[in-house]
Amino acid sequence: MTSRYVKPTFAILAALALSLAFAARTIAAPAAGLNWEVHGTGSGGVNLLTGGGSSGPAMSQYIGNGMYSVTLNPQVLFSNNGAGGVCDVVTGSGSVTAANGDTISFATVGMLCNESDASSPFHYNGTYRITAGSTGRFVGVAGGGSLTMTFGSTNFIKIDGTITGL
Repeated sequence: MTSRYVKPTFAILAALALSLAFAARTIAAPAAGLNWEVHGTGSGGVNLLTGGGSSGPAMSQYIGNGMYSVTLNPQVLFSNNGAGGVCDVVTGSGSVTAANGDTISFATVGMLCNESDASSPFHYNGTYRITAGSTGRFVGVAGGGSLTMTFGSTNFIKIDGTITGL
């Protein structure tokens, strides 16, 4: 003899088991990287012989208002950009600092090019990798992506990539 409550009770238990299985799978899933973007404007300059850099205020996901700083080393390889200017392979380093002083440090490599002739502003298009120099709540984070900067009366920077370990 079966009770009229068996089927509804079984349905509730099945739904509960299914939801617990989904929750356990979600908890056990490996941590995926988070999309990380930084936008900033600043000042500084760059030239072909000595390198250069830029720094200024930045707004970043997971950091909030802060500061950015990028230093580009003198060129590694030099070539013509096809418009009367030059393009150089350069390396460098930088950081994004939160308002409380915690820092994400990174290394970068890319191309530094005049936008047209040799007297025109420079553009930097490169990649970055988060390095071990990060501090505070960012110790142990990892990630990488693209880094673009334009140099002019105001410098503009965009960092776009993936970060893990937050």
